[in-house]
Parts: sequence; C-alpha cells; structure tokens
Amino acid sequence: MITNDRYKGKGFTTTPGRKGQGPEVTFDRRFKSIHEGDKYVDPGTHEKKYRLAQEKRKITADGFKYTSPGKKSCGSGNYFGCFNEQGFPKHETEFEVTKRGELPDRVKSVPKNIVTGVCKKGTFGIADTCIGEPYKYQSDPYNAQHKRTIDEARSATQKHIGGAFKAASRGGGTFDKTDQGSSKIYSLDRPLPPKKEVEKKITRTIPVAFKPSSPGKRGFNCTISPFPEYKEDPLELQERRKREEAKAAKPQTTWKPISGPKSTPTRTIL
Repeated sequence: MITNDRYKGKGFTTTPGRKGQGPEVTFDRRFKSIHEGDKYVDPGTHEKKYRLAQEKRKITADGFKYTSPGKKSCGSGNYFGCFNEQGFPKHETEFEVTKRGELPDRVKSVPKNIVTGVCKKGTFGIADTCIGEPYKYQSDPYNAQHKRTIDEARSATQKHIGGAFKAASRGGGTFDKTDQGSSKIYSLDRPLPPKKEVEKKITRTIPVAFKPSSPGKRGFNCTISPFPEYKEDPLELQERRKREEAKAAKPQTTWKPISGPKSTPTRTIL
C-alpha cells in the first residue's frame, strides 16, 4: 500500500503568542522606560531657570513702567482726575425747599395740551360706534320668502282679463296634405328600387395540400456537398485516457483530513 508523503510527520505548526503583563511577553524580556538615562531634577528647577532668563532680558531693574499712572478718584464726591478740577459744576437741588414763614409760589396757569376726540368703545354690531347714523332695525321673518311667493301669485292672477285664448277657426292641415294627414314632404315621389340579391359564395375543397417544388434544406442537409462525418478530438481522447489511468492507479483508501491548526488567535501587544 502506497502512502502519500503529506500524511507522514507533523503538520504546519506555529508558536502561539504569550499572554500576560510581565516582562516575558516582550521581545527583549524586560521593560524599557522612555526616561532611561535621564538625570533626576528637583521639581520647579526648569521654571526657576526660565524666570531668571526673563529677568536678565529687562532693561531696568523694576521693569516696564508707564509714563504717567492712571488717575483715580479717591472717594465719593471727589473730582480728582478730571480735566477741569477747579471749575467743576455746583450742586443743584431737584426742587427748592421753602423756609419757615415763607409761602410757596403760586401755580401758573398752563394752557391745555393737544385735545383729541376719545374713540368710542365697542366693535361692529354695537350701537353708536360708526361715524354716521346707526343702522335701523330690519325684521327678517322665518317664512318671508313663502309669503312673498304667495303674494306674487295672487297679483299675477288679478292681472288676468279673461280665459285662455282660443282660436275660432278649425284646425286644419297643410296645403299638401296626404290621406294619412301628414305633408307630402314626408312621402315618396317615386317607388323604391328593387332590393339587390346577395350572391352566395361558392367554397371549393382542395383534395391535396400545396407543396413547393424544392423545399429549403435545413440542418445537416443545408450544404451543397454531403456533410462530413463526425470525428472525435484526439487531444480529448488522450486526456480522458489519462484521467481513467490515474483513477485506476489511485489507492482505494478512505479520505482523512489533515491535522487541525496548532496555533490559537492571539491579541496584539500594541
């Protein structure tokens, strides 16, 4: 019995990734710090160096100063800092207070302001709200239309003088009256032509169906010369023979799948 080489030995194997948080999970087997090799510095050293460097850039010892300090008021009621400190406005009272024993001034007569007519209150539908005269009341009975129709019919009958008009002469026909009582215009002057007889169609039976002299050729008979005989492709025969030989030489064994994967899915360390 011939055994295929792929069934011998182990299958494809891989090294599964390690799990955990210790140094054994890294490539170098140890943790590396980004500050490795740096010297220890006390807190606030860099800030102190930056502050001293800024002090050296000053032109004077006290640094920048304004030419004139801003003027500020020193309490309520002071005019310090104003443009005219000497001629500031005097205090004026809102009204004069009468002293003891004095009489107040008499009130002067003041003319009236613009006088306008007060608008009347109310909306449409309220009496005395329009510019003109108010609307007069008009009654609207429920059956006013019915009473108006009856009154018009009575007034129309009263206008009738007598009975309906009737002609004294006897009703007659037309001047070309026929025996039937109608006009000759509806009669015939000449007799109608005789009715045409419809000829009967004669159907003939054909004993033999029509056949053309030379029917069109189809399929293998459509060529001028006889159709060539069928020959199999030699290449196809050769391939078929090879497949049959390989099938016969194949060992009659049950199919077995290859070994399963040796690795397991691992989580990335990044």
